[in-house]
Amino acid sequence: MNEHDRLTRRLAAMLSEAQDAVPPATDVMTAFRRRYAQARRRRVRTLAVACAVMVVAATVLIGATWAPGSRRPADLAGPVRGDGQIQVWTLRSQSRVSALRACAADFSRSADIEVDIASYPNQRYQQQLREALTSTDPPDIFFHWGGGGMKEMVRAKQVLDLTEALRARPQVANAFAPEVLTAGRVDGRQYGLPASGVEPIMLFYNRRVFAQADLRPPETYADLLALVDAFKARGTDPLALAGADGWSELMYLMYLVDRIGGPRPFADIAAGRPGAWSHPAVLQAARMARELVERGAFGRDFTTLRYDDGGSSGRLASGQAAMQLMGSWEYALQLTLDPDFVRDGDLGWVPFPAVPGGAGDPTNVVGAPGSYFSVSSASLDAEQAVDVLFSLLTCNRYVDALLHAGEVPAVTDVAARAAGTPHAEFIRSTHRLVAVAPSSTLAWDQALSPTAGAALNANLRRLFALEFTAEQFAAAMSEVR
Repeated sequence: MNEHDRLTRRLAAMLSEAQDAVPPATDVMTAFRRRYAQARRRRVRTLAVACAVMVVAATVLIGATWAPGSRRPADLAGPVRGDGQIQVWTLRSQSRVSALRACAADFSRSADIEVDIASYPNQRYQQQLREALTSTDPPDIFFHWGGGGMKEMVRAKQVLDLTEALRARPQVANAFAPEVLTAGRVDGRQYGLPASGVEPIMLFYNRRVFAQADLRPPETYADLLALVDAFKARGTDPLALAGADGWSELMYLMYLVDRIGGPRPFADIAAGRPGAWSHPAVLQAARMARELVERGAFGRDFTTLRYDDGGSSGRLASGQAAMQLMGSWEYALQLTLDPDFVRDGDLGWVPFPAVPGGAGDPTNVVGAPGSYFSVSSASLDAEQAVDVLFSLLTCNRYVDALLHAGEVPAVTDVAARAAGTPHAEFIRSTHRLVAVAPSSTLAWDQALSPTAGAALNANLRRLFALEFTAEQFAAAMSEVR
């Protein structure tokens, strides 16, 4: 197909798009409704620009090539702008979204461009994002969890390479903690910038419940098992667990594997090495997870609880459960669900306990470094989107909002900035937990491909429901490609 044919087909496709303002019947379109109201006007402008580009390219620049990820001929002088609007997708978090919108408003006033912050609940966000990125109208900037999902987006050429833009503005790169910035790279190129704080998984506990029972938080796994028995005897669920969400069960497997075998077993899994899922550390960890269920560690109805609706966290705050293994975002969630629980000093936290005799360092952490924002390679205003992204993530209001929400921003001066904030104790201890860790492993379901991550969480639900033995779990995961 010659260039003229390609240009003609492109024009026909855009004409067809302009005629059809009704979105296809997918779940993500609920989130698009507001945007499609604007799109009726937007597509007329976009089509006008596209037609002009097509005519010039077809009559003057025959033979010009398309730049990867671009919506205009690469040799055409001057940028082709979109509709004067940058769309940002993020997770629903009141404090974070409010700060982003305030920073976006400041940017819009100075740059004469509208920045629209759209927020979505966590439960189906990944599926919504996958559908959006393959549509004709993806968000310009979007939140994601890095890892294997980001690698797939890079391979599909769905995300913009930010490497040169960061080199041109070193003050932006220097604002972030190096280890977190590094995790946003693929093959040495920067595709993601830290969206939130570092997010290690830790063991939260209800200090009031522990004090009433005259008990102390665990330092070793044997201590944890003793606490399970003690709280069960008192009629308290030892550990709150959102068992309807496989990713919450994954936290136990990840830490147990790391404590038993160190980071190597999962490194082999991530590399796709044969037999990696049957590593002795993985099998032992899966057996220990089943033993927790059989011991009654999670109560009777944990398989019905979801994290997003506050089910498990509510039990921790109310004293129905004594502990919960969760990411550091639990602190911020409790501030929203039950502020007095935090302000009264009843929420405590410790690292996951050591497993005596294990090869893993007990100061290793899993779950860090956090989440990311990227720019869509299909953005009609890519240069402007990069400017918006850099401005939002280095905006003092945004960083301060994370601190005041009890999150730990991935910035180099977090310790100094945390001083004097209401949550300084938690921020400093969480920052220290990550800073001293010899190994920090990204959550497995994010480090692996989306397909493997989904299968992992589904198979974990079966393991924790006692439908799978450790060996059956390993065999099921070995079949996932």
